[in-house]
Amino acid sequence: MIKKRDKKKKWLEKKFTVDIYGRELNLSDTPMTIMSRKQIFEKRNYSKKIIQTLWDSEKRKTKND
Repeated sequence: MIKKRDKKKKWLEKKFTVDIYGRELNLSDTPMTIMSRKQIFEKRNYSKKIIQTLWDSEKRKTKND
């Protein structure tokens, strides 16, 4: 059985293409890179509370699918 902590860890490790400041893809001239969700949250200075809220929202969304 997969533990909740392992699911959240996997969720945080998912990679995305973003700019070097952790922002979503856009048409700016800022270089793009690949970062994990955790790195993106760190670049955006998200608190643990905000990250937990996003995780809870993701759990509800996948539960309803």
